[in-house]
Amino acid sequence: MLLYPEKGLVLNPTAAEIAKLCTGEHSVAAIIDQLASRYGKDAGVIEGEVTKFLAALAERGLLREAD
Repeated sequence: MLLYPEKGLVLNPTAAEIAKLCTGEHSVAAIIDQLASRYGKDAGVIEGEVTKFLAALAERGLLREAD
């Protein structure tokens, strides 16, 4: 579960994996590559899921671009 002021967001296992990598140390491309490698999937398949999830977090104000 991702907690933020007065709310919470229940994450499925895939979303939790992505969220764990959102530390500011990894680019989106690096997150996609790590997940593709971990799960033995094509990065192109993973890319759509990752970008959709990150966009949803950004829309809620839970993610911002690194400085």
